[in-house]
Amino acid sequence: MKTMKKQLPVLLMLLVFITSCNQDKRYTQQSAEIATYKKVISAYENQDWKEFATHYADTAMIYNNKTKDKGQSVIQFIETNKQDATLFSSWKYVDEDSEYEMVVTDKGETWVNFWGLWQGELKANGQTYDIPSHMTVQFVDGKIVKEHGYWDISELMTSPHNVAVIDSLYKAFAAGDVPAVIGAMDANIVWNEAEGNPYADNNPYIGPDAVLNGVFGRVLADHAYFTLEDIELHNMNNNKVLATLRYDAKHKTIGRAYNAQVAHLWTLENGKITAFQQFVDTKKLNDAMTK
Repeated sequence: MKTMKKQLPVLLMLLVFITSCNQDKRYTQQSAEIATYKKVISAYENQDWKEFATHYADTAMIYNNKTKDKGQSVIQFIETNKQDATLFSSWKYVDEDSEYEMVVTDKGETWVNFWGLWQGELKANGQTYDIPSHMTVQFVDGKIVKEHGYWDISELMTSPHNVAVIDSLYKAFAAGDVPAVIGAMDANIVWNEAEGNPYADNNPYIGPDAVLNGVFGRVLADHAYFTLEDIELHNMNNNKVLATLRYDAKHKTIGRAYNAQVAHLWTLENGKITAFQQFVDTKKLNDAMTK
């Protein structure tokens, strides 16, 4: 009898252990879902957007550094990343700093957490940026249905990123790549030519199409040549970039050439140009463009 009493606690512990082993795992670092998310990270690094999309449900929403009312569909997310990719020579997650885990919540939801160190080399200055990142994704039937991502992008969204956007725009303008120039603009950009400039007659120009037709189209039609020289970019507070430069141009009809001192003040938000203000020696422009 005494022997039975001594053995009872051991039997109870054994029973608890066996019962716990039969329960579903609530936490693991090895699962099919983790394997899937590793493929997502790899597809992102390789910019293989077709492969990337296969791991998300058609109705999946992505909230990377966004509140729930500003989520993106997978298609929108891919387009945003394609635009971002034009600014970087390369990007990746450092393998030795990457960690994955899967948890099953009290509600029975399956989530995979990822912690990693993102590295990207910015084309504009050749500098590499290290950004610690955390993503958590919900899986249903093997597909991602929801994703939240968190990282500090302040280092990129200040001078390096904004200056890179404007630098790319001027290079596209010089190359005659109009779609790239227009693509850098926010859908509701507010564009103002300098007061006294002949092209200021329809200020403000709202939206890329208005800028294209009301400013760029008229400038190109009126000039035998129109080039930008001596461009220098200066970071400003409040997501602004100041460009100092010169216009070297010749009016087509009147035939007068001019070289004018100019400043452009650009305002950006989330990597898109939301406003433009021109400052220029309008006397030189009017002397060259009026009879």
